[in-house]
Amino acid sequence: MRHPLFRTVAAAALALLAACGGKDAAEEGDDTTAAAREDTSSADPGTVATATPAPAEATSRPLAPEDIDRWVRGMEAELQAVREAGTKLKSAKTGEDTISAIFGANDMSTRAAGAKAAGVSEERYQFIRTTLSSAVGNLAPLENEMNLSGMPASMVDELKKGRESALARMSTEVPPAVIEALRPRAAALRKQDLTLTGERLKASGIGS
Repeated sequence: MRHPLFRTVAAAALALLAACGGKDAAEEGDDTTAAAREDTSSADPGTVATATPAPAEATSRPLAPEDIDRWVRGMEAELQAVREAGTKLKSAKTGEDTISAIFGANDMSTRAAGAKAAGVSEERYQFIRTTLSSAVGNLAPLENEMNLSGMPASMVDELKKGRESALARMSTEVPPAVIEALRPRAAALRKQDLTLTGERLKASGIGS
């Protein structure tokens, strides 16, 4: 039978070994944690930032039939903003006033008013108005755009085919349902679009 003193010394030795082992493990853990922190801090900030990009609105997602009415409301609001800029131009007292009024009539300055009336973001409205304007330009009756009386029938047919080809190339942004919804309204929408363009020129002192 072992002496009680022997058991006491053995227990103390085991406790000392456990303490040393725990300290080594903790130090090793601290070293590992520090290394991880160093790796994180030394990482390329651009890489970290782009790892989880913020969601962005799909401004170029295909249009829907209801976007036509959004465009109409937007054009109405833009026209009002353009006319207000024209009034300011007429009453301008200084060169700065003149420049401010002219700038206020351009399409980027009136975009916010159009987007607000349309109920979409400015970026989405920019896409709607640009895309639908191009589509309507290809859908409006040719006789409204040019004098066809002196053109050969074959040339008129080629012009019409060219327009349909242009519309087909836009199919990823303007689905067939939107094209068909535009067809009966194309002449009126084209006129409204051109009226807005003409008013911009007038408000800038270019048109009559």
